[in-house]
Amino acid sequence: MQHELPNQRMAALLDALDQTDKAVVRRAVEQLVALAADEPEVAEVLAQRLREAPRWPVAYALGQVARPSAACLEVLEWGLGSGDQDLRWATQLLLTDLGKRYPEVEARLEDLLRHGTPTQRRMAVYCLRDVGAAGAGLPAAVLHAIADPEPLVRVAVATTLAKESGIGPEGLEALGKAAADDPDVRVRNAAAFAVKRFSEAGGRYRS
Repeated sequence: MQHELPNQRMAALLDALDQTDKAVVRRAVEQLVALAADEPEVAEVLAQRLREAPRWPVAYALGQVARPSAACLEVLEWGLGSGDQDLRWATQLLLTDLGKRYPEVEARLEDLLRHGTPTQRRMAVYCLRDVGAAGAGLPAAVLHAIADPEPLVRVAVATTLAKESGIGPEGLEALGKAAADDPDVRVRNAAAFAVKRFSEAGGRYRS
């Protein structure tokens, strides 16, 4: 059963989410999020629209006005692996914000880091990095991804670890091994930079 739309403005904004013009979609999302503050039904209508047509703009708007459902997160995870850089980074910012507030989102990001596509795994590293920076600390899953089969994921892990205030003996050992033995020069360089940073900090991170 279709939800009855509370007013024509909401109907127009929902229709705008189906447009191909990014600027139009962005404005529609912003206005729906603002409208949701006064119209609780916005979240309900977005959830219904997502069930009927699981599209990224709908999930992106819904994720900003309600605790994300599994269906919403599934679409956002798709966005994290999109070939569209703007869409990918917008998704990363939203999932990072949601991960700071909802434990189930962080758990899904960790699962995505293990089982997602190469692009999803790389972006999940950045999400978990920023979630951890909010106080939870860096999950062990990020350190373990230094052995990921995709070089760009390993680069993301190395650069992330380089910015940590303390990674412990296991982390430093993993970085040292990557700096010496990784088959990809980009990974070796990123890991070597991280090891050098910790060494210059006075050895505080050595075992």
